[in-house]
Order: sequence, then structure tokens, then C-alpha cells
Amino acid sequence: MHKIIRACNFYVSEWHLFAALLPYVREELKQSNKVVVVSQDKLEKGMKSLVKRLNLHFENEKGIDEITWFTDEFVMEINEETNPITIVVQGSMEFIKEINTYLSANLQSSLSEIKIINCFEVYDTNTMLYNILDEHDFVFNTAGMNKKVDIFPGYIEPAKILNS
Repeated sequence: MHKIIRACNFYVSEWHLFAALLPYVREELKQSNKVVVVSQDKLEKGMKSLVKRLNLHFENEKGIDEITWFTDEFVMEINEETNPITIVVQGSMEFIKEINTYLSANLQSSLSEIKIINCFEVYDTNTMLYNILDEHDFVFNTAGMNKKVDIFPGYIEPAKILNS
């Protein structure tokens, strides 16, 4: 049985997104965990440029080159050797929904833990914020994985509303 943990991230620019992702990615790679980025906006060049500018060093052998990068055309093969895995998905709401549907249909049940971090540009989400929060377990930001109510104090889980 596998466990899928979904987190959402809201960013205002690519640099803001990179600032949140880099410490987390470095730690995942240090732990020898697999990191996959599926990006509609082709973030690979920008992230590698920032790492070079900041002269960041990674504890793993290949550094940021150990990330598997995909754009909108991909077929993801995931097997037990890639366990645990973090999949970062960045793009429009439609793109993220399409990729998440693909991942749900194609993830092998032999994986024990999969983290999916869906990264939304904040300007595209203003009217859909609570719907996005309802579909995720955590909010991801520069401090890592956070409870939704810690980031959005006015947010109430749908289950709590139904039980009231």
C-alpha cells in the first residue's frame, strides 16, 4: 500500500518558488530520496542558474543534476528503487490537475511514500484558494511542510464543518 501526501505551494515569482524548493530539495537529495520536477514553465535552467550564482553545494554526488526534470510531455516510470519520491508539479491550474490525474492513475502501488508538491502561481489562485487547500494535506513554503491552518488561520477543514 502506498501513501500519497499532497502539499500545495503558492509563489509570486520563479525566484520565490526556487527559494522555497531549494532547501527542501537539497535535504531530500542528501537523504538519497528521488526528486522529480514536472514543470510547465521549464524551471530547470532558472533553478540551475540560481544554484550556480549562490554557489550552493549539495551533499549528494551529482548535486542538482540528480533531479529528474520533465516538461509537459513525459512518461514517468517509477519503481521500488525510487522509493521514497517527491514529485514537484509547477504550472497552471489545468496543467497541475492533468499531471496529478496522470500520477494517480500511473503510480505503482509498491511505493510506500510519495510526496506531491503542487506549485501554483498565486495570481492564478485567488478565487480558488480554499478549493486548492481542500485538495491538499499540507502547505509547502520556505519553512517546509506546514499544517494548512498554520499558514491560513481562517481555514477550516471540510470534515470539521460537516461534523459541526
